[in-house]
Formats: sequence, structure tokens, C-alpha cells
Amino acid sequence: MWRNYLKTAVRNLLKRKLYTVINITGLAAGITCFILLALYLQNEWTYDQFHTNAAKLYRIRMDYGEKDQPVTHTALNFNGLGPVVKDYPEVKLMSRVYPYASTVKYGDKAVNEKRFIYADPAFFRMFSFPLLSGNAATVLNGPDMIVLSASMANKYFGTTDVVGKTLKINDRKNYQVTGVAADAPANTHLKFDFVASYSSLGEKDNWNSPNYYTYVQLADNATAAGLHKNLKAFIGEMMKGANRSGATFDLVPEPVTGIHLYSVAGNSTEAGGDIRYNYILSIIAVLLLLVAGINFMNLATARSADRSREIGVRKALGALRGQLFWQFMAESTIITFCAIIIGLLLAAILLPFFNNMADTTISLGFTNGYRIYALLVVVFLGTTFFAGTYPALFLSGFRPVQVLKGRMTYGKGGNIRKTLVVFQFATAVFFIICTLVVGRQLQYIQTKKLGMDRSQVLVLYGDHMNSKMLEQFKSRLLQQTGIQQVSASYDSPVAVGGGYTIDNLQGKPADYHLDITAIPVEKDYLRTMGIRLIAGSDFTNADIQDVLKADSARVYHFFLNETAVRSLGWEPEAAIGKKMVMNGRAGLIQGVMEDFHFASMRNKIQPIVVFPEYDYFGEILVKTAGGKEQLAIAGIENVWKEYLPGTPFEYHFMDEDFNGIYKAEFRTSTILTTFSVVVILVSCLGLLGLAAFTAEQRTREVGIRKIMGASATNVVALLSKDFIKLVVIALCIASPVAWYAMHHWLETFAYHTSLNVWLFLLAGGMAVLIALMTVSLQSVKAALMNPAKSLRSE
Repeated sequence: MWRNYLKTAVRNLLKRKLYTVINITGLAAGITCFILLALYLQNEWTYDQFHTNAAKLYRIRMDYGEKDQPVTHTALNFNGLGPVVKDYPEVKLMSRVYPYASTVKYGDKAVNEKRFIYADPAFFRMFSFPLLSGNAATVLNGPDMIVLSASMANKYFGTTDVVGKTLKINDRKNYQVTGVAADAPANTHLKFDFVASYSSLGEKDNWNSPNYYTYVQLADNATAAGLHKNLKAFIGEMMKGANRSGATFDLVPEPVTGIHLYSVAGNSTEAGGDIRYNYILSIIAVLLLLVAGINFMNLATARSADRSREIGVRKALGALRGQLFWQFMAESTIITFCAIIIGLLLAAILLPFFNNMADTTISLGFTNGYRIYALLVVVFLGTTFFAGTYPALFLSGFRPVQVLKGRMTYGKGGNIRKTLVVFQFATAVFFIICTLVVGRQLQYIQTKKLGMDRSQVLVLYGDHMNSKMLEQFKSRLLQQTGIQQVSASYDSPVAVGGGYTIDNLQGKPADYHLDITAIPVEKDYLRTMGIRLIAGSDFTNADIQDVLKADSARVYHFFLNETAVRSLGWEPEAAIGKKMVMNGRAGLIQGVMEDFHFASMRNKIQPIVVFPEYDYFGEILVKTAGGKEQLAIAGIENVWKEYLPGTPFEYHFMDEDFNGIYKAEFRTSTILTTFSVVVILVSCLGLLGLAAFTAEQRTREVGIRKIMGASATNVVALLSKDFIKLVVIALCIASPVAWYAMHHWLETFAYHTSLNVWLFLLAGGMAVLIALMTVSLQSVKAALMNPAKSLRSE
């Protein structure tokens, strides 16, 4: 029976080649996009779940704040915390992680490697990063030991058999290779190429610098709540006598499996995802399938007139409705199966482009994507049933007497078809509006004045230079063509993450404290970044001499932003000259800066302190003249080779750091734009199907109108107006839904653009234009048909 159904179905599909191609194309496009989005979402939702002890792995987050100030959440911690929690009964294993971009040298090959971390001996016992060679219990249990990823072993040595070989790190010490790990998968927040032993740092445990990540594996019967209780007791003991009224400080264990999508902590090892964006992409994936399935239904019913006599003859010869139903379901099965196969092939071809667009490294292999194949089976069955059932019921329900006598009408189901087209175009309009709003917000972010000038600023890695070398290097750079200013800072000016506390503030009670962000900088930082002073004076050479003295004799000069001064209850002029202490650094307030954005625009500008300190600089900042960037880069490279011949010259523009903050937004915008175009194109196929159906029904009417003198323009307008009504209805439905969704999305930014009426009018205009272009293909064809031929065919 089924063999006969399939054979007949194949014949019918081959007979109607255009209909078959359009149907398969629409479904294949929807399935391709569904597969790509499903792979991306699987990667997002399975972050760090591959670890054997994933349910027991936690990272300790630090929360702190002051009375009437928002609480700051950071993934960073003090390196003194690790040894403390290691002795808790709830903790089975502990490892600190310290990322430190380093220069790796082997023979004549030297490369700046960014994915370089230091970790405690338990690292490979806690995390399931498979070792291809080496013992997980011993590979990091001594100083100057290092584990390479398989890719790095091949990169430097041409083989993974490298245990016992040595690499020179930062042109200072040789590290012995003790193991080779499989490359870290795409779905982990702890990506690395090199893991060096923590003891190689030679640092004492302290509570001064929160620059480390602390991970724990809980004991078998322990709970995160029990660990948190002990951490709270420890904080209570540590803060005893601090007399900080209204201050909050907490150490919170957060599950490693939830870090990527759910952690509220800043300063993570990599930018996290956003569960809201994943929900959006999930909706897009499902809607693409629905829109493609709706096309199937509309195109199938649009061919009803063509197949009505076939059905009438079959019924007259004794075919039962159930048999006709399964005949049409067989056709639906073949189309869906072909679309699935083509969709898989297209997904495999387009995956590299999608990875580049989404900044991922996902694959379609069975090992990584078995869930996708299981899901595709569900999609196959669901699409076949959803897309095929209505047309099968509709077509198999024709009455043979009416059909064969020519009295068959095709209005049955018309409202359903129109409803489906409205749904399709409401979906398209919704995505058009969302794409326009997201694009406008990203443009707003990129063009909004930050309070600093990040344009044409080159960023070099400065951690190889001491203060004396930096001064000489800077002097040489300023002699090069195209260079206007040179300075340095601890980290990026557009993503400052240092947490500090102000106390012993002149004019405030003895117990007064203010948690604040701060960044150590070089003397010409404010001038290089174009940060304006509204009170006080800039750094001087004398100020720098004050901070180059021995620790006990140092005097610091602090610059506060407007928000910090307001938080202290002062006017800018009144703050100048006030004495203060910040994390043990005693000095005075020398200037007040105009507020500038040093973090994401999702957050309001917070208090920040800029102060000179020459102990360490992570970044060298070079302001170049417009149009002379290439001359400046060539000059910098020549000077670099003089001072650091063993360190590769690398640079990037500060705009890249800035855009990196909004990586998730840019990624989502690109994905949204791309798949919105697909939704629109697939929706047009559905509209084309309904237009073909309508033109077929009204062939006699069009012929009579043309004989009565109607022009081609009149006919096109006649056939198009009903479709434009459907698009307008879709616009009315989609606009409030899109406004609600985008309003809430924009509210996640402290600084955002507005939702203007013209965005909705533009989206509506685009939808109407697309609909007119689609419908006109059938309308013009019907309008140009010879009326005599039209009437004779009827």
C-alpha cells in the first residue's frame, strides 16, 4: 500500500516541478536555519556540563557594596582565599586560576599567547580536560611546570610527544612540559592553550589584589549552602572591628555549569552569554519552521484547482477519502524528507560561515550533534504532520460530483490560508522591527560620546616593561611620525575592572568607606585619552616622583570622576586637596574628571579613581594622528624591536576593546538580521502561493474585466489589494508585540536610543513593498493573459 502511495506521490511531484521545487526550497531553508540555530543553542546550553563532576564544581564570586550604593559582583578574588577554603570540610579540591597573557618562545619562534593561565595542582583532577600525556595528579605540582594543548604542542614542536621539552616564558624562565591536554572544547568558559603551575608565580598569599579566580569541587555529601555558611562565618571574623556601617561583603559559590548564561559576576575569564538572547534565537528557530510549514500548506491548497479533477476521478472510481488522505501525506513525507537532507547538506556547507558570524567553533559531527539528529527526527515527523495534514484533509474532501460537473468552488479554507499568511508576515514585520531597533541601539553605542576619545588609539602589551624602560620607550615613540600622545594603564580604559575602597577621607567620619573602581595609570593618561578635568590640575613630573619613592614614603595623587565626588556629597572644587587612603595608598585628591564611560552602557556610570602608579602596566596607549596610522605603526614596530627584540610586536585598536564589551549584542544583531532575511524570503513564498491560488480562482473574472475595458494596471490593483490588506493587518498585530519586546530589551541598557514611530513606519513600508513585489509576479501574469484564452480555459 505505502509503496503505491510513494510511487504515485513521486509521479505527481515530478509532474509539478515548479511547485515541488518551491516547496522543498522553502522547507529546506527553514530546516537549514533551524539546524544552525539548534547547534548554536546546544553549544550555549551545555557549557561546562561535560565535566565528570560538573554538579560539584563551583566558582566563588565576590559581592561588595556600600550603603546606598549598588552591589558589585565580580568573579575575581584574592589569592589568599584559596588556601582558606581548601581546609573546609565541604571542599574536596581547590584550584586558583590566574590568566596572564605571556610570550612563549621555543628556538627562534616567539609568540604572544593570550590563552595562558596559571593553576593549582588540582586543576586537571577537578576539570575534565583530558590529558593525552602526563598524570593529572602531578603535572602541576611543582614550580616551572607547564601543560600544553594538543594544538600548541603541534604548533611549537610539530608533535604531541613533547613531555620533557622546555619552553621559555616571557623571556625570563624555562618551563618544563609535563603534559599535553586535548584542546579545550568550545562550550567551556575556561579556554586555555597553556596551563602553568601556580607555584611558578612565586607569589605569597595575600588579601590585597583581587586578580584571581577560585574554584572548588565539593565533597560528596557537601552542599553549596554549607560552603556559603562557612564563607559567611569567615567574612564575619575577617571584618570584625572594621566598623563599616551599611557595608556589604559576601563570598558566594556559583555553579560552574551556570557561569556562561546565568552568572551576574563581571570580570569573568570570557564574556558570558545571555539567556534572554538564547530565548530569542529559540523563538526564531521555531518560527522559521512554522513559516516554512505554512508555505507548504498554502502552496498545496493553491494547487487545489489543478488537482480537483484528479481527485474527482479517483473518488468516482472508488477511492476512499482515507486513501486520498494518505496519498497526500505520502507527498508531504517525500517533500519533508528531501528538505531535511538538503537542509543538512546546506547546514554543513554554511556552518563555517555561521561559526564566523556567531564567533563559535561548533560542528555537525555525530559525537557533538547527536541531539540535533534526534531533534531532526522529531522535526521530520512534526513538519510532515503539521504541513501535510491540512492540505491532505482539504484536498481529499472534494466532492466528486461537483468537481466533475465544474461547479467546484475553492473558497473553503480561505480564511485559514489568509490567517496563515497574516501570521507569516506578522512574524516578518516583527523581525524587521527588532532588527532595526537592535541596529539603531548598536549605532547609538558606537557614536555616543564616552567622555574620552578612543578613536585612533593603538594598544600595545606593556607587561614586559618596567617604569624606566617605559619612559625611554615613550620618549622614542613621540619622535615618530604620526604619534601625538603616549601613555599606559593597568587595563583597558573602556573596560576598567579594578575594585578598591576609599577610607580615612578628610572631612568624613572615621568609619566612612566607599567601594570604588580605580585604575593605575602613567602620567599622560588623561591627555592621551582626552578626559577633561573640571577641577584641579593634571599630573606633573613632581607627582610621579612622589609615587616612585619607596612604599612607606609614597604620596599618591588621585583623580575622581564627577559621580564619585557627588557620592561623597561634595562639589568638584571642594574636593580638591582633600586627603584620602585607597587600599593602603595615602595621598590627596588632585583633580575631578568629567564623567566618562569605562564599562558597558548597560550600567550607569559609577564612581572611579584614576591615579599614577608605575608598578605594573598591562597596556601601552598610543594616540595616532588621523590618516597616519600606518606610518605610526611602522615607527612603533622599529622602536619596539630595539627595546624588546625577543617579544613579538602586536597591537590592536582600542575600538576593538570597546566593541568586545558588546560582543553578545553584535553577535545577536548579526544572527537576527541574517535569519530575519530568511524569514522574509520564506514568507514571500507563502504569499506567492496564495497569490497563485487567487489568480487561478479569478481567471474568468479577469478575462471578463479585460473584455469590458479594464487595463492591466486595474487588474494588478484588483488582485493586489486583498494581499496588502493582509500585510497591514500583520503590521497592526506585529507592531505592539515588537514594541513591547524591544522596550524591555532597551531597558536593560542604562543608556539607550528611543523607540520612534518612524521605525515602525519603515518596517511597515518595507513589508508592503516586499508584498507588492511578490504578489505582482502573479498579478501581472494574470493581467497580461489573453482574455479569450482565459475564458476558453474556463
